Amino acid sequence: MPRVFSLLLTFALTSTTAFADTIYFKNGIYIEVESASEKDGQIEYWIGSTKYTISNSKVEKITKGTAPAVKPAPQANRVVSSSVNASSNYPGLTTLGGSSGRAKVAAPTPSLPLGDSYWSGLRDRIVNRDRVDEAALSAIENQGKPAQTANAYLVAGIFEMEDHNPESASRYFERALTFSPNDAPLLAWYTDSLLETRRYAEAAAQAERLTRLEPKSAQAFRSLAAAQYNADHTLEAVRAWERAQELEPNPDTQRLLDRTRRELATEERSTQQESRHFSLRYVGGETSMALQRDLLSTLEEQYQQLSRDLDYSPGENFVVALYTKKQFFDITEAPSWAGGLNDGKLRIPIQGISTVTPELQRVLKHELTHSFIQLMVGDSCPSWLNEGIAQLMEPRDASRLAYVLAGLYQQHKQIPLRALEAPFIRLNEVQANVAYAEALATVNYLRTRYGMNDILRVLRRIGSGDAPEVALRAITRANYADIENELTAYLVEQKGN
Repeated sequence: MPRVFSLLLTFALTSTTAFADTIYFKNGIYIEVESASEKDGQIEYWIGSTKYTISNSKVEKITKGTAPAVKPAPQANRVVSSSVNASSNYPGLTTLGGSSGRAKVAAPTPSLPLGDSYWSGLRDRIVNRDRVDEAALSAIENQGKPAQTANAYLVAGIFEMEDHNPESASRYFERALTFSPNDAPLLAWYTDSLLETRRYAEAAAQAERLTRLEPKSAQAFRSLAAAQYNADHTLEAVRAWERAQELEPNPDTQRLLDRTRRELATEERSTQQESRHFSLRYVGGETSMALQRDLLSTLEEQYQQLSRDLDYSPGENFVVALYTKKQFFDITEAPSWAGGLNDGKLRIPIQGISTVTPELQRVLKHELTHSFIQLMVGDSCPSWLNEGIAQLMEPRDASRLAYVLAGLYQQHKQIPLRALEAPFIRLNEVQANVAYAEALATVNYLRTRYGMNDILRVLRRIGSGDAPEVALRAITRANYADIENELTAYLVEQKGN
């Protein structure tokens, strides 16, 4: 058998809407609209069948096309990431780990007319020194005006979403709904916050309410489908995506629908075994009972190891789906050389395997590590840290990489850490091999120099909103350039040993 390494494959499975333009306001918020134009010192824009008008003095710029994944829209451009296997084309770098985290299908991000003077003024009243002013909220509530109170809590919730605090945001949205229970945009934001906090069953219930309020809204049904799919209600997700397509055909929605239909067809022929933290799905006859038991036992053992090593114990149940090779490629649409995939479920082609091999153990441990990291800090972990930790947990031996990497670093030909924050999908296969090696070497060095506890402290600071380099500097007192210089010396030393 050829030696293999795990390689990142990331593909977008976003639920895009029909928005064509993006308006960026001077207060930092942006909204996606169907069309926007300037007329007589005003900006006119359309959302659905409603036209809004605001002063152009509030607007920083208008761009054509959908918005990038920036802070005010936490779910606008999320990806599903997968782990695959391929033969290495980079000499001396084999058996490198790789996938990038656990991600769920994204729902469309709600849009609201937050740029006019009313909304800006309300925001100024309740946000003080970059924090929601609870006293100001209470004062507005005490005025006894339900609509204004609902709007105030809505703005507080959106502020918290912008600040990557969906748990706090969901509480504000929930409070707002007590004053305006049938406000569809408010309900859309509440659903979004529940999805962000992984409360998928609750998000599905709220999205169902949203579709009753807006039965002709394709976006509402896309949100419902995303919530149902993430809650592992595959049949209900199929029905919601079908309805969204009837209302507004969309190629991305169709791709999700087709894939989920294939998955549903396989699920209907599958059986399931449960352990404390895992649901193991398989097609009867493809795996023996002994292998199923061994897989669950292995996963439970790895769960305990990761809980100890990462100082975190997820409460979420993990789904592990076992396929024949044909089923795997039909459902995941992965390339022909793929050996596994993690898109919220650990999907593994198991055909021809009768025991839990060491390589299968490593694949499971690597993917499970990414799931732990995503649950710990969300989608903000940079790829170099995510990949490095996952490879350490397998575990992979970083010492054998010193000979190849030392020369790259000495010649300043390594991929900079700042570039490795981004998904490795932007790299070609050779570059990706180097990226995985650098990620492993960097995190191994950090563990050697500072200890695993400090790596976890960096991870938590990133989860709290710090930029990766800011979090790293806060814990180690070293920036990216410092770490790369230290790593160069470390690799040279290791190469000589």
